[in-house]
Amino acid sequence: MLKTFVVEDDPEQLATLKQIIKNHIMINDFDMELTLATGQAQTLLDYVETNSDLEGLYFLDIEYPGQDLNGLALATRIREADVNARIVFVSTHSEMAFLTFERRIEPLDFIVKDLGQETVKAKVETDIRVAYERYTKQAVTSRAMFSYSKGGQLFNVPLDQVLFIETGAVRNKLVLHLTDRIVQYNGKISDETVAHPELFRVHKSFLVNPQMLVRIDKQHQLGYFENGESVDIAIRKMHDLIALIKRSELAVTFS
Repeated sequence: MLKTFVVEDDPEQLATLKQIIKNHIMINDFDMELTLATGQAQTLLDYVETNSDLEGLYFLDIEYPGQDLNGLALATRIREADVNARIVFVSTHSEMAFLTFERRIEPLDFIVKDLGQETVKAKVETDIRVAYERYTKQAVTSRAMFSYSKGGQLFNVPLDQVLFIETGAVRNKLVLHLTDRIVQYNGKISDETVAHPELFRVHKSFLVNPQMLVRIDKQHQLGYFENGESVDIAIRKMHDLIALIKRSELAVTFS
């Protein structure tokens, strides 16, 4: 998940930025969240320096009057902790833009507030889309991913977040069960079986990620996941599934 952060000391502008970001994430169903929105630069720095595996999009101002940290110093510290940080400055100080390059902060964008609310909104939304696209492309190359299409848009989620896929109540609809949410999209389970050989077809209606199984109930023909969800396992598939689990030395118990 791509985490998004905002530091803006003007309460009204902070509220506006929060609303723009939340709405755009929700409308596009991006695998993102607004993790922290604050008026204090130190609050974000504390978060960055106490959390590992950061993968963030950061909206910062240049100046925070009365605070120990300014936006440039904060961005420099963020870049040290989050090497893949996507940093966007939203500021009235357009004359300071050159300093972001001088300090090798490598910002994604520099948005000038004086351009007007609608222009700022459009630029923020564009930066969210660009950051998310780069995040998903990078994720695909760095770790095993699962891809699906919804509303004409391609989504990628880490394979270790996929529990199973089941056929939906409506024809040609699939339900993707992830560790933190459920997604419905158009598709056929037979096509997904071919497209994702890392998953295992345990039943005509279920395609599972064997890596995420925690227990197999052989008597009742059920497979369980850590969150308590379960899937039916066809009798003729049980032998092959158990063989796969043992061959791959997966941490699955049997009962």
